[in-house]
Amino acid sequence: MDVAKTYDVAIVGYGPVGQALATLLGRQGLSVLVLEKRAVLYPLPRACHLDHEAMRILQAMGISEEIDAAMVPAREYLLLRSDMSVLSNLPRNWETPSGWEASYHFYQPEIEGIFDDTARSTPGVTVHQSTAARTVTDLGDRVALTVEGQDEPIIARYVIGADGANSLVREQIGIAREDLGFEATWVVVDVEMKEGSEAPNVPDTGQILDPLQPSHMAWLGGGHYRWEFMIVDGCDPVEAARPENVWPKLERWLTEDTATVLRSTAYTFRSLVATTFNRSRVLLAGDAAHLMPPFMGQGMVSGLRDAVTLSWILTMVLKGTAPMEFLNAYTESRKPHVTEYITESVRVGQMVCETDPVKASERDRKLETRTESSPPFQPRLGGGFVDGPLGGRLAVQPRISSRGGALLDDVLGHSFALLTLSPDLHADLSPTAGARLKQLGVSVAAIVTTTPVEEVTGVPILVEQGDRFGAWLGAVRGDWVLVRPDGYVFDAGAGTRSLEESIDTLHAYVTVCSSRLSENDDAARGRMAPSGVTVGS
Repeated sequence: MDVAKTYDVAIVGYGPVGQALATLLGRQGLSVLVLEKRAVLYPLPRACHLDHEAMRILQAMGISEEIDAAMVPAREYLLLRSDMSVLSNLPRNWETPSGWEASYHFYQPEIEGIFDDTARSTPGVTVHQSTAARTVTDLGDRVALTVEGQDEPIIARYVIGADGANSLVREQIGIAREDLGFEATWVVVDVEMKEGSEAPNVPDTGQILDPLQPSHMAWLGGGHYRWEFMIVDGCDPVEAARPENVWPKLERWLTEDTATVLRSTAYTFRSLVATTFNRSRVLLAGDAAHLMPPFMGQGMVSGLRDAVTLSWILTMVLKGTAPMEFLNAYTESRKPHVTEYITESVRVGQMVCETDPVKASERDRKLETRTESSPPFQPRLGGGFVDGPLGGRLAVQPRISSRGGALLDDVLGHSFALLTLSPDLHADLSPTAGARLKQLGVSVAAIVTTTPVEEVTGVPILVEQGDRFGAWLGAVRGDWVLVRPDGYVFDAGAGTRSLEESIDTLHAYVTVCSSRLSENDDAARGRMAPSGVTVGS
């Protein structure tokens, strides 16, 4: 590697989160060095679930269609009794804001190769495997990294630790973790069906709520399946994961004649979150920043959220649009958000892991009354938005019929976006507001349901399929929305005057770090609609 060069960003760790960060930052024109201690990609599956929001992030990486072809939608979610009868059928059939399926399953080695190829082919990205980081030293205006077998340090303007639960980067910079109190050890078994064998009777996702043996099973696509068994008898985890102890638990579905165990290992599921995700020029992402139980399938998704949020914030800083202090917006946005996901995952995990027969019976009585699933748990961001009915929520991504049915982000790009229901709003903006939009790299467009008779000069007009965007914004009596590059709403409102005020607020937030926008912002809430109009909630 070129040790004489100062890289914009050095990333320690090359799992999916490190790969996503490298791609997203490289696509912004930054120089990125990735250090990975393993010689090759990890060959066995770990994560197996992505959701619609993750697919929107993969759009930003340019690989959503390729990844989509390598996965299967996971539309079926069953809660089962010990005899495999259905306790609750909770299909994942809701319409998502991102325009993708609600839930997907995959076999990780198949999709991680796509992540890897994409990162390596991104201009400005250099990947070094078999390269273990040893020390991380913040020098004030840059960061020095040393690696095993090399005396001369590597210099980067910023360093990101995406190096997993036992993060060396986190330990080197002295960031502690908070324990949210959940711990349970499960044996995780991945199998591949042998050629010619009949597929086992396994739902897309099935939770077996047996107090004697809480279990989980899922179809990952093709001939790949996963089972997970909670250790309930005090058995040594290593012993519990041995094939001779696993096969008896699988015999209801398959045998050694019909399937091959690819991996059987014990995991202790925990709930941990770093006290901060950034300290000076060093930042954390993925499992280095947070760990959660797997019961909502949000572990890898949360790491990808880190990647897309950190990439735009860090790019703003590196390109001089925002001061270095703006990096605090990363922790402000992400830490409370992921903590809510961890807390909800713990709640679901406690339900699934119940081993007390009396409590389990009471749980089952409540679950028997549930016949439909509600939309997914989707909390607001922790900060970095103006309070209001849409602030901090995922923005709707419509398909644009005037661009061949393409999703909105693929039309506008992945930057700040100002979207309105009327081209006139853009045309009436003051020169100062227009200059600030340009400085922040904001893409602008009017999204309408029918092609207008007359076009407004300089304002892109996009015709959407149906009326998803119009109905979403109209439900809060708004006619404009400012969307962050990570797909979350910064602010929404009605009228040109309120829009100009919001542009001023966004400009101040980014360029002078005017943060805590969502706390007691009565003025912002008061201007969400023009005089005489009440904003719906």
